[in-house]
Amino acid sequence: MNKKIVIVFLLVAFLSIGLVAVTLYEQRIPMDPSDVGNMTGNLQNGGLFFEMDGKVYFSNSQEENCLYSMNLDESKPKRLTTMGAKYINGANGYLYFYMDSTHKSGKVTGLGAASNQFGIYRCTTKGRNQTCLLRDFCGEVQLCGEYIYYQGKTDGGTLNKIRVDKKDKQQVANEMISPVCYDNGILYYTGVTNDHNIHAMRLNGSYSDTVVVPGYCFFPVVMDGYIYYLNGESNYSIWRTNLSTGVQELVVSDRCDCFTMDHEHIYYSFSNADHPALRRCDLDGSNIYILYEGIVNSINLTSRYVYFKVFGDDATTYHMPLDGSRPASVFVVSG
Repeated sequence: MNKKIVIVFLLVAFLSIGLVAVTLYEQRIPMDPSDVGNMTGNLQNGGLFFEMDGKVYFSNSQEENCLYSMNLDESKPKRLTTMGAKYINGANGYLYFYMDSTHKSGKVTGLGAASNQFGIYRCTTKGRNQTCLLRDFCGEVQLCGEYIYYQGKTDGGTLNKIRVDKKDKQQVANEMISPVCYDNGILYYTGVTNDHNIHAMRLNGSYSDTVVVPGYCFFPVVMDGYIYYLNGESNYSIWRTNLSTGVQELVVSDRCDCFTMDHEHIYYSFSNADHPALRRCDLDGSNIYILYEGIVNSINLTSRYVYFKVFGDDATTYHMPLDGSRPASVFVVSG
């Protein structure tokens, strides 16, 4: 065989092998047992905002809740999906979320506008390689290690999981358990069928389950050694229990509809017929401060802003800097 032909053949072979290797590498989905998705409080409020690696990924209420990205200072917004997204999670350069084609962008025409899609999706942080992991109508979604845990709405409601590479789909419980409060390998949830205690389920394969807070409790959030929750037996005020000692204490006596929190403050909807408001307090309940007067919901946090909506208007999102440098105002996505 001619020497030049051999060289050309080897070059083509090496190039082909290289292209295959690159393709396989790009298709590999990174996963880690320590991965955690969005903040619990955000997910309990729809998971509409999620911060990762210096970017914010959010559901744009101005454009049928399509998934967008932007910088931390809200500059350079970019649309990533043509359909509505919520329960936004992410890790290792990928986003995981529930997408529903009942909300579609009016800016998209052609095949994208006509398609009918719903379920749990995965894509890169650039919006590329959108992949449906599960075609089903689902409730809350959370990334717990290498798996997406989600609520199934059929058969009376279930808790299920599927690995981020679309493998190993399993039912975890025949109860519509919320998967959003996940911490260090443990899922904390409110009982649905038999009680309303807060349970701790170990996601190590055995799914061993213990009661950590007895009572009539809702929306658990683990933060800095405590579990915070709404106490239904105490007019839906915010309480916390020390996970080491089991000591329970009242945090805020205000009646709340919903809340989210970071390592410094709790942001909650004060449910009062005369003076409803978005309020903020320290983690021990001190220094209560009114941020906005009105009935609010969908409270989400990033490292720089608190975002929320007002009852009866799902198409408008409000925002306010966490440092209080500006009052609350309408969040406008421009650019």
